[in-house]
Amino acid sequence: MSVDLDAALKDRVRGVLESKTVTESVLRKLAEEGSACALILEGRLARSERRLAELSSDPTSSLAEIAEEARAINEVRPDLDELHELLADLDAHARRLRASWLSA
Repeated sequence: MSVDLDAALKDRVRGVLESKTVTESVLRKLAEEGSACALILEGRLARSERRLAELSSDPTSSLAEIAEEARAINEVRPDLDELHELLADLDAHARRLRASWLSA
């Protein structure tokens, strides 16, 4: 998943968090897309961490390769953390909206 798609998803989640008029289908679709995006980012992070461990244990590895994987980890981890926070906020928002729909 490209950075643009990740950013677009986060923007859509933020928009829904600010909205009080959103449908159940929008909530569900956004939660599913967010979970899929999180899985992709988690896979990228795990792959980079494995690769970094391999490179670190190999004395013939170049410092440039190690730096590249460290950079990749440092780019993905904050994005993943932010996405997890947004998805938790989306879940809480969805619960509040559903409760208000049931009480109406």
